[in-house]
Amino acid sequence: MTSILPLSAMMILMLLSSCNGYSKETKKVPLKNEVEASTGSATEPRDTPRGFVKNYGVNDNNRLFVFVGQKISVEPLPRQRYAFDQGFKAKYLVIEKVFGDFPSDTIEFVAYDHYGTPAFSKYKHVLLFVSADSGTYYHQKYMYNDVYKTKDGRWAGAYAVGDYLHEYNKQTKVKPVIIHFAERVCYARKIITEQGHTLTANYPKPYFKTVGDSAVAIYGNYVHDLFILKRDGFLTAREIFRNGELTK
Repeated sequence: MTSILPLSAMMILMLLSSCNGYSKETKKVPLKNEVEASTGSATEPRDTPRGFVKNYGVNDNNRLFVFVGQKISVEPLPRQRYAFDQGFKAKYLVIEKVFGDFPSDTIEFVAYDHYGTPAFSKYKHVLLFVSADSGTYYHQKYMYNDVYKTKDGRWAGAYAVGDYLHEYNKQTKVKPVIIHFAERVCYARKIITEQGHTLTANYPKPYFKTVGDSAVAIYGNYVHDLFILKRDGFLTAREIFRNGELTK
């Protein structure tokens, strides 16, 4: 039996079903017993997730850093008893800074996910949103866009369904544009669940073109506009921004 999914469910499929852009599976390497060397702060006990990632100094409380990152590794952290979410240690190469600043070309941060391995880790390049707390960086939960090089050398992502549907973006001045990706960007339209059910996503036209069982991205946005959509939508809802400005 085949079920047609509404737009609200499409983003879940997009997280799981890209037919290009996935990074190869990284071999899981056990975390070392030694704590990563930190900068300007005392060693964090290893019984908390932040004890497993590099600390960038206790005075670093960067409200938000947005960047195009290339995956180096994403590793599960020891599960804490009664924890609602699973923690992960992520390490990424900083390819392009989009908002905020960061002093290094690589970054380590903690990511939490209730559903398993973070969806952003399935892609080679992603637009990521992280914030610092006393030198330890944390991923803004579930926030990312898978991004790809365009023919003119820029970074862009496919039409961001969830961002355009956000209540705060009803009057957005950002508009989707035709993107000439260097390579075809597509998403599988059908997924078979563990129960054997087939789910079909209804990718909206003209933003996507249906080719067989795939939806090929035609429209999208460059990374700055993808950031604006997140800024005025989800990040404003989380009170990180107000009227386009960072909150204190």
